[in-house]
Amino acid sequence: MSGPYSLNVPPELVDAIADAVAARLSAQAQASPYLDVEEAAAYIRASGKQRIYDLVSAGAIQPRRDGRRLLFHREDLDRYLAGGAP
Repeated sequence: MSGPYSLNVPPELVDAIADAVAARLSAQAQASPYLDVEEAAAYIRASGKQRIYDLVSAGAIQPRRDGRRLLFHREDLDRYLAGGAP
């Protein structure tokens, strides 16, 4: 079955969706630029936390420390993904 389809969406629903998206984007923009090991692994879509530890061990990414906790700046992870130096 094929053919042109259309969906009539009330403007109020479009506005509500736009407001929800804007709120989520705003919350992300205000979030800390630092990620823990688990968040960093998810951010670079690694298969697990061990990949982050391996990258640190190889000197590919540089963590910051908060006590014993490792933290990673989003910009450093972006630079790594783009193939740049840490």
